[in-house]
Amino acid sequence: MMTQTPSSRPPLASAYQKNVSGILLAAGLSTRMGEPKQLLPFGESTIVETVVDSMLAAKFDEVIVVIGHRASEIEKQLGARPIKTVFNPDYRDGMLTSAQTGIRARKENSIFALMLVDQPFITSARINQVIVAYQQTEKGIAVPSYNYKRGHPAIFDEKYASDILDLDTESDGVRTLLKKYSDDIHYVTVDADDVLRDIDDREDYERALKEK
Repeated sequence: MMTQTPSSRPPLASAYQKNVSGILLAAGLSTRMGEPKQLLPFGESTIVETVVDSMLAAKFDEVIVVIGHRASEIEKQLGARPIKTVFNPDYRDGMLTSAQTGIRARKENSIFALMLVDQPFITSARINQVIVAYQQTEKGIAVPSYNYKRGHPAIFDEKYASDILDLDTESDGVRTLLKKYSDDIHYVTVDADDVLRDIDDREDYERALKEK
C-alpha cells in the first residue's frame, strides 16, 4: 500500500465549498447485450432516463452525460432535461475515455462523481448518501461499499482529475487510481447491493425488469 506524505498531494479544500459534478458514462457499445442497453425500456421510461432522473434529483450541481454509440438516439431520448451531453469520439476504446471526456467537460475545479448507465437501481437517496459522506470526511475519494465490494457512484476531489486524464487505455482505468491512493479512500458502507448491480446482458435485464 502506498504511504501518502503530506506533500504528495495538494490539500483538500472544504468539500462544502465546491461544486459536485455528476458524470454518467453512457457511451458504450453494449456488446454483451446485443443492443444499446441505454435505450432499453425500464419502468415508465428507459434505462438511461432512469439513471439521469435519479442524478437530477440528487445533490449534483450539474449532470454530464457522456455519449458515443447511438449518440443521437440517446440525446433525443433525454429530451430537454437540464443536463450537459458531451460526445466521446473515442468511445470504442473503452470506459476510461468516457470518464476522461466527462472530467474535461465539468465545471472548473469541481468535485466529480462517476456513474455507470447500466446501474438503474441506484436512487437519488443513495447518491446523496455518498455525497454527504464525502463532504464529512477529510479523504479525497468516497466509494460506497456493500459486503466489502466497491460500487458507484465514486466521488473524487478535483485534485485527482489530472491523474485520471493522464491514464492511457492500456492501464486498468480508474481502478489504477483507487489502488495507488488507497489510503485516501473513505468507504461508505451501504445496506443494499444497488451500488453494485449492473445490467450487462439479457439475463441481467430480464431479472431487473421483474424486480423493478
